[in-house]
Amino acid sequence: MVRHEADREDLLVEGVNLPERGRISDSRDDHAWVLGWRSPAAVSVFDGVDPVFQFNTSGQLRRVYLDGQKLAAQNGRLSQMVRTVSANGRMTLHPQALSDEQHLRVHDRLAQTKAELLKTLNSGQIIVETIGMEQTEFLERVRRWCDDSLPVQVADSPNVAG
Repeated sequence: MVRHEADREDLLVEGVNLPERGRISDSRDDHAWVLGWRSPAAVSVFDGVDPVFQFNTSGQLRRVYLDGQKLAAQNGRLSQMVRTVSANGRMTLHPQALSDEQHLRVHDRLAQTKAELLKTLNSGQIIVETIGMEQTEFLERVRRWCDDSLPVQVADSPNVAG
């Protein structure tokens, strides 16, 4: 999970886990999205500093960082990963299932990210940077992802393999 905004600024250059990646910046307000792929379906979407949406190789939602909270897929549902510290100082993460309302909020925020990104793409007021792929291919993949109107499925686990 990204700890500071400065960490996100390095993502385009240092995101070695995403061999094909790019950044789209709105030249009117400096808002930026970074999208990268581990495989054709395993996309990670960074909407500014927060939120982040990560998908597995089957295109299912596997992890989310939203409002500073880490969420992970478990058995087709998202759970908040709550940090606890034991008496001996060992830190662990425990899943706490999201309510239906919280799930809806995550899906709504994902839809908002897609809509805002598509609006920015259509404005023509963009700056595009890529690593590991041509700008044309990057923009085509981003548009396909934004245009995909199928309901998002939550993965059974937070793993990349789906």
